Amino acid sequence: MRQLRVIALALTVGLLVAGFTSAATAAVKDGGDFYTPPANMPKKAPGTIIRSTPITAPLGAKAWKVLYHSRAVDGRDIAVSGVVVVPTSAAPKGGRPVVTWAHGTTGMGDQCAPSKQADAASAIPYVKQLVDAGYVVTATDYEGLGTPGVHPYLVGESEGRSVLDAARAARALSGPGAGDRVLVAGHSQGGQSALFAGELASSYSPELDVLGVVAAAPAADVEHILPLAAAINGGAGYLAMGIQGFHAAYPDADPAAVLSADAETKSEAATNQCSDDVMAAFQGVSGPEVLAHDPLSIPTIQSLLHANSAGNRPAGAPVLIVQGTADTTIPKVLTDAFATKACAAGDTVDYRAYAGSTHTTVINAAQDDVVQWLKDRVAGKPAPTTCS
Repeated sequence: MRQLRVIALALTVGLLVAGFTSAATAAVKDGGDFYTPPANMPKKAPGTIIRSTPITAPLGAKAWKVLYHSRAVDGRDIAVSGVVVVPTSAAPKGGRPVVTWAHGTTGMGDQCAPSKQADAASAIPYVKQLVDAGYVVTATDYEGLGTPGVHPYLVGESEGRSVLDAARAARALSGPGAGDRVLVAGHSQGGQSALFAGELASSYSPELDVLGVVAAAPAADVEHILPLAAAINGGAGYLAMGIQGFHAAYPDADPAAVLSADAETKSEAATNQCSDDVMAAFQGVSGPEVLAHDPLSIPTIQSLLHANSAGNRPAGAPVLIVQGTADTTIPKVLTDAFATKACAAGDTVDYRAYAGSTHTTVINAAQDDVVQWLKDRVAGKPAPTTCS
């Protein structure tokens, strides 16, 4: 209990803020929205391209917005959107390494999908450095962001599949020359997503050779992050999104069993909004005004939160964790605890803290270290570890 109180004090208002193939078409044939899959879409292998269209790319690259097949946690074939960025230089024999990026919290509304930004390709962290190194870069929007259905926010199983299937989609495009060597990276919510992609890869996408996973300020332990959020002024917005996200993936996870009546009403609206609006709606609301019951006291929900917390199975690849010491969104104490857990499980973990960096600025602060670490994994160098 003492440790949980320390963690709760550390948490603050902001809890989880930041050639085509023949199947790909540049336009939607039925005149509909790019993100809406064809009616009666036939089931195809995860990563199969549904459609794609060129978008503005960084210098020295070309890029596409893509819609691809993936799988929901219940096994349904679903459409997920994202971006693929490819160097314009000739691909080497054996194909290029693929870096699949997992973004941080943007919200649950379709308008919050990162691929809908005008500069979607250039906005991916480290994309220019990775393209210059000769890598393909792909970035998923996740299930339900942009595409039909509610986004399963913080459901690691869903996020990890979307991340891995984005790498498959990059390989499915005929032009990129993407190989089977894959690196995974993500920030905040995306840190959780990246960790899950590493854990799932051997069973979900065994054809992909995952060389390493980078998790920046990861929302790794949702089993404790979400319940504690209710006690923090403003953090309840993330709890509301999380409960609705779990309900989207697991219908038996009833929001009414956790949230107060008023918070449940607000949380339903949160499924159509971006994160800033959700935070504003829950500003000044905390504690009993939000929770009807502690999520950890409800066996079904507690079990789902545990199952979607990273570190309960092998990492699947060496892990680099980067964390800012001035992060008040995912405080360092939480990431310390996850790194200790991963080391105790026998994972190869390189944990680096950046003095004075916040939740957002750690991405830039760690840039050179992250890019070099990824290059070293491609080069086959032994992965360093800070585990004692």
